[in-house]
Amino acid sequence: MSLFSKLSAISRRRKYELFRETMRPTEQMRVLDVGAQSDSCAGEALQLVDVYPWTSRISALNLLPEHIETIKRCHPDVDARVGDARELPWPDKYFDVVYSNAVIEHVGGFEDQRKMAGEIMRVGKRWFVTTPNRWYPFEFHLRLPFVTWLPWHGYLRAGRLMRYNHADRKYMFGVPVDGIRLLSASDLRKCFPGSRIIKQRVTFMAETLIAVGGEV
Repeated sequence: MSLFSKLSAISRRRKYELFRETMRPTEQMRVLDVGAQSDSCAGEALQLVDVYPWTSRISALNLLPEHIETIKRCHPDVDARVGDARELPWPDKYFDVVYSNAVIEHVGGFEDQRKMAGEIMRVGKRWFVTTPNRWYPFEFHLRLPFVTWLPWHGYLRAGRLMRYNHADRKYMFGVPVDGIRLLSASDLRKCFPGSRIIKQRVTFMAETLIAVGGEV
């Protein structure tokens, strides 16, 4: 396992521990996982649907059909659907908890991110939403150091020159970057007004920001 994989695994475990501490889920609660994926069929257990003890109470949503098909194959009792995080197909306050791990940075510009946040707060009584810290001095999608400190989201321009391809496990040059807009703590607070913003640290500074809010 690479250093990045180890750090990611530690971070995911700590996020899940914090999720349990703050949300205190029970078997009676309805939970929505926005941007859900499953690793259990590959022999791992790092996603919420892989470690949550009451999967029949989880609804899972992802924009990509292949992720939903994997969830259905590995966890047939999960209500797994293809859908857009900016237009959630459930009524107001349908879920006791909405969980989303490292998805909001992928939905588009800031208005799209606010739209996703608004939908999460609409369908959920409480929410637990994580995203990479904009100011951490390493961009984990691109696997490039210090580019996050470039002004005006200059890391996207840097990524057009060189970025890491996670599927092929090698760096590539001159390849367009998928839409990523990293958020600062201030950005996340604007998306989820009134929420508590937690800074989670595995290394020397916080790599992850977490918005925790809703009814107590």
